[in-house]
Amino acid sequence: MPKTRKTIQPKNLAKYDVLIEDRSSNSTYFQVTNLPSSFTGGKNSFLLAGSSFLRPGSVIQVEILDSEGIPIYQNPTQRYLEGNSRLISVEITEKTNPGFATIIIMGQATVFASGQPVPPDWQDTYNVRWSAQILVEPNLRNISPIILENFPTILSEEQRLHSVSTSSYVSYSADVTASLTPTLYSGFQVGYTIKAEAPTSFSADYLGSYITGSLLINDVSASLYIPITEILNDTTAFSTGYIITASNGQRVDKLYLQSGSYNTQVFGTSSRVTSSAKLIYSKLDINNLHIPVSYAKLRVVNLNTVSGEIYKFKVYSKVSTNLSEYKLVADVPVITSELLVTGSIRGDLPIGDFNLSPTSSTNWYSDRLETSSNAVYTISGSAAYYNPTNTIQNFTLSVSDKVLLRSVKAEVPIHNNSKYSGYLSASGYFIGNKQAVTLFPTSEYTIQFDTVYKQASGSNNLVGVDPKVDIYLVGVNGTKVIDNNPLGQKLGTITVVSGAETQWYQAQQFNFTPQLAIGGTVGVRFNITNGFWQFSNISLKPASDKLFAPDEAQVLVPNTEYYNELLQHKIEFFNINNSSTDISVASVPTFFTGSNIDLGTLP
Repeated sequence: MPKTRKTIQPKNLAKYDVLIEDRSSNSTYFQVTNLPSSFTGGKNSFLLAGSSFLRPGSVIQVEILDSEGIPIYQNPTQRYLEGNSRLISVEITEKTNPGFATIIIMGQATVFASGQPVPPDWQDTYNVRWSAQILVEPNLRNISPIILENFPTILSEEQRLHSVSTSSYVSYSADVTASLTPTLYSGFQVGYTIKAEAPTSFSADYLGSYITGSLLINDVSASLYIPITEILNDTTAFSTGYIITASNGQRVDKLYLQSGSYNTQVFGTSSRVTSSAKLIYSKLDINNLHIPVSYAKLRVVNLNTVSGEIYKFKVYSKVSTNLSEYKLVADVPVITSELLVTGSIRGDLPIGDFNLSPTSSTNWYSDRLETSSNAVYTISGSAAYYNPTNTIQNFTLSVSDKVLLRSVKAEVPIHNNSKYSGYLSASGYFIGNKQAVTLFPTSEYTIQFDTVYKQASGSNNLVGVDPKVDIYLVGVNGTKVIDNNPLGQKLGTITVVSGAETQWYQAQQFNFTPQLAIGGTVGVRFNITNGFWQFSNISLKPASDKLFAPDEAQVLVPNTEYYNELLQHKIEFFNINNSSTDISVASVPTFFTGSNIDLGTLP
């Protein structure tokens, strides 16, 4: 999700009645320097100062209007001075109208350029205005000089990840028994909902697979090719874009599919079906996973700029005790990385990195919330949920291990019974991540997820309070979220359309800046009100934008040279024009065990 757009209220400086209209290309009354030939996408800047013609200490007003007269966000930077000049930061987004913008600057002059004092009626008021036009080109990459708002920080840690010497996808086939029902969009069939019976559950390996084979319906042949385009849960998948059509032109809307000959309902009547259905899927076969390779995971924070955009890093390393120069180890573009974790073959890695195994239950859990007598929320109970019959059942999660971006999926049935009436019937259950995530108050983040709501599951039909999901950020391990809400910092809400029995919410996104005093460890909690909910593709990462650099970034660089040493890493910052800042930042010396390539075994 793009960064939150900053806006500014119109000042209407062009409509003021002024005594002096400064029409010179280089203002006589204002010192405007370092003004670029055009404003491009991202953060631009110029320097502004007064002159001896202005009243000392008076405020200078600035307004920039795009080609449609809409104010462009600009802000004088309090921390950056060059001589007497203040830096003005200007933000150009993809929604800024291209063309010639107008810069308008107003001040309080005490004398004319000739030295003659201004009339008494015009003293101590805004009486001089200078205007200039500048081209705005939002689609061009930013080459403004990089000026950082704060000094960046590098957090360094070693990650010993396992190399893969050989890997390949191998095709497999399995007999399939499933019920196909039409999936409709605006009344038109767009595919099938597939309920699995054999195999009894949908594995992550089946995403991207397909069902194929021969099919006869009342001795009329039909093509059979059903791609698995999405897996909703263990027993339900979707296929879109392909409809079974018999050779006589009839479309198959509903079908019970299995290998062999049998009678079932097709075309609205009982039909004789003969098929040899197979599920064809691919699985990644990996050999030689047991060679740990040392990597430096570098998280760079406080990357906010007031001018320019950071396009890439140059990363250097050395043994901290050596007096030698740093050695260049990486030249990489700045990208955002996942911050949530799932289970890996050894330890925990961000979603999408390397090879993960489906052990997400160690990182995600479900629980319920209760209130004490003074209405302070506390967590109680084990990692379990109450089903509508009020019996404890184990909470399970499955994770896709075929695609790079893993999908953490869960179904949490929530029952609004009288036991919680007046207490937490509106937010009595939640799912959350067990392993804390470190976030910083200087960064803007995006949380994204898919969720499906169902009012009924089997014979259970949940009614009562309106169903919804509230998403919160909560402090972990002593970190305090600065918020009066006892449930934490509220990030957003998903509400269900009144009366809806099912509702699908895809790629729901919420931007937020953590309400923390300093960087700290937090968790994400999905508080649920009534109904059956399924969550998948949960993602937490720094907010990204095609025109603006993220507020923080991660770099993973290999360490194959140093063993049992304190290493220090240094990073330099460059824009797209390969121009660097004068600032470089070094990490705190961190102990690295090193790679274990020669031994070929886990330590």
